[in-house]
Amino acid sequence: QSNDLYTTSSSNKGNKALDYPIGLITLDEVAYAGGVVGQSNNNYYLYTGSSYWTMSPRRFVGSDAFGWYVYSDGRLAGGYVFGSHGARPVINLVSGIKVTSGDGTIGNEYIIKVS
Repeated sequence: QSNDLYTTSSSNKGNKALDYPIGLITLDEVAYAGGVVGQSNNNYYLYTGSSYWTMSPRRFVGSDAFGWYVYSDGRLAGGYVFGSHGARPVINLVSGIKVTSGDGTIGNEYIIKVS
């Protein structure tokens, strides 16, 4: 539904509810990239050697919330949301975007071009 499509106020579609089009990665995005529940994997592009949260909930028990995260060895795991894991912000780009330079590190950020 269009009202579920979170977009910025300058968009010509969606709900125009966002100030900034940034969020956390989702569990399914990590899984599509190669993350597997309970299985170490240091050979996919989302592996960083550090653990970080996804925005996907795992379950709720009473007032306790459990979420999904990528563990430092690259596996998907779940735990209480008060656990100390990092956050990796993501943005979604339209098709046709090309990286013209950079490797995404500090001081050598990606430079993109819309085709």
